[in-house]
Amino acid sequence: MSTSLSGSGPAYIFLLMEAMIDAGVHMGFPRETATTLCYHTLMGSTMFAMKTGEHPAILRNMVTSPAGTTASAIYELENGRFRTVILDAIWACYRRSLEMGGMSSVVGPGRAGSSVTEIHHHYAPSGEVVKDDTSDDDSDDDDSDDDDSDDDSDDDSGPPLK
Repeated sequence: MSTSLSGSGPAYIFLLMEAMIDAGVHMGFPRETATTLCYHTLMGSTMFAMKTGEHPAILRNMVTSPAGTTASAIYELENGRFRTVILDAIWACYRRSLEMGGMSSVVGPGRAGSSVTEIHHHYAPSGEVVKDDTSDDDSDDDDSDDDDSDDDSDDDSGPPLK
């Protein structure tokens, strides 16, 4: 299990660094400046987290102003399923390590026979864990047609072309 979190972890961080640096260059920073800013941001954030011992949600809230620039960025990360993508990548790494060791890789969220239950948590500003009882199921069981179109197909790409 440690391979999936720690052994492969540097690759995840390097990918994050690469994306942050590329964004900085895209915004107009010279690559060297963007690289320095990124390295110092990650190093400072890590050192601060280690020194305080606080939960990352508390630290994130400490540096996120309501309706501010960071809040806007966090919204985009969450909207893009950043947290879920990271979790899924770490589980994929763990499953692959099991496969390479000749063991069953039917583990983790969404896997048949898995003993892991998918639970979504949100962290209140106090750092308190709040269980999310809502489902991420985007399926729509309502087969009613709300538009006036005579087209009975399941294609929701828009009105028929004339």
